[in-house]
Amino acid sequence: MDPKLQKLKDIAEKELSFCPAHDINHVMRVYNLAVTIAEKEDADMDVVRAGALLHDIGGAKEDRDRTGQTDHAIEGAKMAYSILKDLDYPEDKIKHIQDCIRTHRFRSESRPETIEAKIIFDADKLETVGAIGIARAFSWVGKNNAQIYKKTNIDEYVKENLGGKINGRIKDKSKHSVQINYETKEKFIVDAIHTKGGKEIAKERLEFFKMFLDRLEKEIDGQS
Repeated sequence: MDPKLQKLKDIAEKELSFCPAHDINHVMRVYNLAVTIAEKEDADMDVVRAGALLHDIGGAKEDRDRTGQTDHAIEGAKMAYSILKDLDYPEDKIKHIQDCIRTHRFRSESRPETIEAKIIFDADKLETVGAIGIARAFSWVGKNNAQIYKKTNIDEYVKENLGGKINGRIKDKSKHSVQINYETKEKFIVDAIHTKGGKEIAKERLEFFKMFLDRLEKEIDGQS
């Protein structure tokens, strides 16, 4: 790995020790997926690589804020400036990388506009479906004292715990479950993905994810 990128990876690893679902392994999977998708697009690889490595560096600040007001995408974009400046990235690329970080969230009003930002968004969202999506979902459940299984009226839940918006931020994480997350996020992932390569991966992964949830529901209900 290029020395600059190695330094970015090292910085990310120090910032991301708070959650198994958002650790350096997650970052590197997003990085590798982003590079794979970007190779089929007319994208600035410097921006894609740096943005992917730094996309979650604000996560610890969000995790420590019990008010729920901190957005790790916004914080990460702010943090990235001095990091990239110290590594002599030009101002235009710093701004572009910051934009990629700021717009990578699904539960946000900020949408990616450039191809580089769309690639990082797609790579990060692909981590929520498929086998890795299942593993990360239950890791998140354990960390946040959420629920392995809970079905509820989604319209009421959106009003009560997502601020009235299907893609709103979760207020009380302990009330959340993998099924609820599927109904408010994962089932919309394919439509949310921007790149052709990302959509192809998303469709296959989502099918596997849904098959698992259907099986889980049967077992919860005492079926064989």
